[in-house]
Amino acid sequence: MEDGYYDDAEEPYTVPTAPAFALTPLNPAARKVVGHANNSHLRCQSHDTIGLWVDLSDPDKIFTLGRRDTDIHLPDKTSSSKGSPCISDLHASFQVVLETGAVLLFDHSGNGTVEPLPRDQHYTVKFRSNAKSVLVARGINSRIAFGKDQWYQFEIQWHSDGLYRFPKHDPYTMGPRNSRHKKYLLGEQVGAGSYGTVWWALDATNGKIIAVKRFHKLAGKNLEFATREMTNLFKINRDDSIKHEHILKILDCAGGGKGDDWGEIFMPLMQGNLKTLVEKAAVPDERLSDIVLRQMLLALQCIAEHKIIHRDVKPENILWEYDETGNYRFCLGDFGLSNDPSLARTAAGTEPFMAPEVFHRQKQTTKVDIWSLFATIVWTRTPEFRRQCSQLHAPDLHAWLVQFSKLEQYANIRGMASWEPKKRPSAKKQLAILDGQVEDYRSTGSYAGNSEDEAGEDLNARFANGLSLQDPPGLTYASGSSDAVTSPELAYYEPYASGILEDYYGAQAGPSKRYMPPSPNPADAPRQGAWVMPYEPPYGPPDGSEGSGTAVPDTWTATAPTVNGDDESADGEPSGRHKGKSKV
Repeated sequence: MEDGYYDDAEEPYTVPTAPAFALTPLNPAARKVVGHANNSHLRCQSHDTIGLWVDLSDPDKIFTLGRRDTDIHLPDKTSSSKGSPCISDLHASFQVVLETGAVLLFDHSGNGTVEPLPRDQHYTVKFRSNAKSVLVARGINSRIAFGKDQWYQFEIQWHSDGLYRFPKHDPYTMGPRNSRHKKYLLGEQVGAGSYGTVWWALDATNGKIIAVKRFHKLAGKNLEFATREMTNLFKINRDDSIKHEHILKILDCAGGGKGDDWGEIFMPLMQGNLKTLVEKAAVPDERLSDIVLRQMLLALQCIAEHKIIHRDVKPENILWEYDETGNYRFCLGDFGLSNDPSLARTAAGTEPFMAPEVFHRQKQTTKVDIWSLFATIVWTRTPEFRRQCSQLHAPDLHAWLVQFSKLEQYANIRGMASWEPKKRPSAKKQLAILDGQVEDYRSTGSYAGNSEDEAGEDLNARFANGLSLQDPPGLTYASGSSDAVTSPELAYYEPYASGILEDYYGAQAGPSKRYMPPSPNPADAPRQGAWVMPYEPPYGPPDGSEGSGTAVPDTWTATAPTVNGDDESADGEPSGRHKGKSKV
């Protein structure tokens, strides 16, 4: 996803208004409840009627309804004509979600006789089959029935419905908008990617904030990517053997069925992504990159064991939050380009993090993710790379990353930057290297083969001579060709804009001792000889309408022939409650 996926900027604090409402009767049985002696202490005037006052100003209060020892007494008397309402001792309750101010209605009846009733111009959200709570708010589930055959019918008349982060001057909007079954209260858009938008929302079942990734008005490749992401994420989340603390969880989904041109994925709302986390930091933090490295290796080990290639490991797709101990927990997300190794043959990914074999349209294994993770670690540690990587050709970037791998600070992970996939360690092996259980032979000698050395020397010479990004005549990158450099035709390709501020790099004191690429062309001019579409003003992507996916340009969606490499195995290695009750 692009910048702005999450916004963790602090907002001015305002004292929230505590939720409070009156339950007013809609039928004669409910009027008897209001008039019952046990409920006299709650009677109140609400507009033009008398109701029962529900005050949730104490966030720990559970406001209960039932036939015995509850805040609101619901009689269980038998009628000669209708029978009994079948009211339980504790039949229902209202509770506040402290973090959001959402009020939830809970069904404790045991026989499913707490039921939201329909009302014109209002949302009616039923209890989900696996849940016993549902949201009530202004315009949402404003009428409720308790007891068998909707015996007691009430209307909620709000004085304040909480929901601290939602504006009160507009009607609430629920989603999915294409479905009759509403599952969330829509908040604000917090980001956009190549084929979808991300919003924060409030789950209508538990009242907690979630992220909703919305794929709308999809067709062609956009529909393919959205469907692939939904399929792969649910494959990971539904299989208990694949669930992993460093892979983003999927809470639910909607749409994506036969004939649908839309789909939505519900996920936990994380604090942010690695890109924004690093770019907001004053100085590079190598300790942070070490945490990212280990946790992402654990995630890649997991998906590799299940024959999944992510194919787009990059800072934007590494999300973070604080764990229960206050430490960073990173999760790998956005599986829209992921694939089975036996099917992964098209070029896909984001340029600074794209492995050489992907660029050259060769057979792909899980080792492409190893290269991408190395590039991500370099990006995290190195302001120069962040500032310049969006301006270079993929082959130049590959050579630059190889040079980085030769530095002492990358000694224990330099094998991850081997040009030949078979010489890169698997995620499992790289973890063992970090733990000192396996010696990395690449740290003491030649680690990439003659083809890599020759390419590195060639790029060294070109950079040393101060050549521009215009390719020298006759230079080729594709194997077996003597023609000028040409662009591979990509099934999906996302160019990259660092978004780094000029003064962020300029603040670094003294000349750099690291290997440096040539100066890029001015940011306001198209790159000469470059085969990617610039992703910076004034050459940005087309604007997408609100709530719809951003279209992938047609020039990025051609079908490409592939060049098979040596076979490798799937993992990339060579073959071989009651009244007065409070929340606990």
